[in-house]
Order: sequence, then C-alpha cells, then structure tokens
Amino acid sequence: MVSIQSEFIQFHDKIKLSDENEELREKRDIILDKLKEKITAETASYTHFVQGSYAMGTGIKPTDGDYDIDVGLEFDIDKGDYPDPITIKKWVRDALDGHTKSVKIRRSCVTVTYQKDDEPIYHVDFACYAADNKDQKLYIAKGKEYSETENRIWELSNPKELINLIKNRYSDEDEQAQFKRVIRYMKKWKNEKFEVSGSAAPTGIALTILAYNLFSPKYKNDTIKETKVYDDFTALKNFVQSILNKFTRHYDENGNVHFTISQNLPIEPYNNLFSKMTEIQQDDFHSKLSTMKSKLAEVESKEKKSEACKVLARIFGTDFPITAERSYVGTSESA
Repeated sequence: MVSIQSEFIQFHDKIKLSDENEELREKRDIILDKLKEKITAETASYTHFVQGSYAMGTGIKPTDGDYDIDVGLEFDIDKGDYPDPITIKKWVRDALDGHTKSVKIRRSCVTVTYQKDDEPIYHVDFACYAADNKDQKLYIAKGKEYSETENRIWELSNPKELINLIKNRYSDEDEQAQFKRVIRYMKKWKNEKFEVSGSAAPTGIALTILAYNLFSPKYKNDTIKETKVYDDFTALKNFVQSILNKFTRHYDENGNVHFTISQNLPIEPYNNLFSKMTEIQQDDFHSKLSTMKSKLAEVESKEKKSEACKVLARIFGTDFPITAERSYVGTSESA
C-alpha cells in the first residue's frame, strides 16, 4: 500500500479547530462578563469551567459553519432546595436575554447564538449544575422551559472527570495525539454521512468513548532514526472494525435482521450513549460503518497515491487532499 500518512496529517490540520479557538474564547469571555454583570443578586453564586470537545481537544470545524463552545456553570446550591431545575436555567437565560437575538433554554443547556445575516455562526452552550449537594456530587439541570414535570430533572454528572479521562488516555504524547486525530476523523466522517440535527447520527461523545475503549495506537519503529512512524490509516481501519465488532445481531418478529450497539459512559451516570438512537438508526450506523470499512479496503488496493486519496475523499469529503504522483520525466527515474 502507498504511504498516505502525510495526507492524513494535512487532512487533520484542515479539519481541527485552530484559529477559531481564539475567537470562541473571546465570545465565551464576553458572555461570561455579561452574565456576571446582569445576573441578579438573589441568585446563587457560581463558578465556571470549559467542557465538551473544546476542553478535551477533540473538536473539529463544523460543516455548517456554526462553531460552538461548552461552558459549565457550577452553582452553589443543593438540588434538593430547587426541585424545578428550570429555575436555575432561567437565572442564566434572563441575565443574557437580549445579548444576542437568540438566547434559548434547551434540554441540557442555555444556548447563546451569534448570527450573521440571520445565520448562526457561533454559539455558547451553558450547562447549569447544582454543586453543593449533600452527597458531594454534581448534578446537571435537564429539561426545557415548558417541559412536563417528569422531564424536569437533576441528572448525575461528572464532566471534569470525563475531560481528564480523554485528555490523559495515553501517557505517550504521540500516542495521545494519534488517538485524538482518529476521533476527529470519525467526527468528520459522521458530519459527511449523517444528518446534522436529531438523533439519527452517533453523538460526538459516543464516538469519543468508543475510541477511549477500542482505539489502539498504530506505528512502526524506525530503528535507524530511533523514532516511531505513526500510521493513522491502519489505526483508523482497526478502530472501525472494532466498532463493528461491538454491534449485536438479532432478528425481529418478522425475521428481519437488525444490528444494535451500546456503549456506556465510563463515569457516572454510566448511561448508554446510543440509547436515543432507534433500532433503525443503529442499523443505519452499522451500514454506514460497513461501507466505510469497504472503502478503506479499497484504499489498500490502490497502487497510486492519487487513487487512494480519491477514495478517502469519498469517505471524508473534499477536505481530504488528493496528492498527485510526482513526475520523473527527464530524470534518471524515468529511464
């Protein structure tokens, strides 16, 4: 197989968050200053921290151009004193209302969206937590503003531990870097092959935890240079196969075969990260992964780098570079 590691690195550098990080930080800090200024004195004190893929270092540029950053707000409250978690979300929404055209209470957060020409370009998600509980655990406020009572809940959560798990998965920094690259490749593939909204696609955290459990670094030792030569293609191919191996095959009452998958969060609340996907959606996930596996096998069969790259571009989209073979006309190599 031709070597395409340099093309994978080019691809990774193109899709990962880079200069956008600084602008996201600026938006976050502006909103945090506004929240501090506007939140009423009657509300509880709080601290904040960055969470999600931004904090884990696994974020990619969004296909739709709507960049996001997740911020946790730890309020000094006991959840028992606030049986309706939406109360805390309203503190945040009311303080930030009018800062942009769109400040909305969503099920897991309060979202502040920046728009240009009526299209979203940035948004900051504020997750609200009760942090002063008798059991010394953290609980996130779940529910929309007009949700039924049974859908307004405090849910056990441990976002900081999750960040630490992902950021420190491998002690070797080069292995850790390959781990994060492969997560980004899978997120990019997801964005290319699935609808962005709804539950039809595996979530970013689901892919990340699959990688946490199933990914293995892949490299060769260069004994002359005494270095490791990393192979992202093989690492990705092996990871895709490992995910496929996690699917369970079963038959419904009509004799139709289905493939389903489960993956629990490795920390509390240990929930199944695929629970919101229907059986049909999980089937579709399996089918798309199987297609990806076939395309990766096709890449291995190509003798020319340009042909291998064209197949990879069909997997990942036009961000994957198509490198043409060097021309040796007029040199000794052409003889």
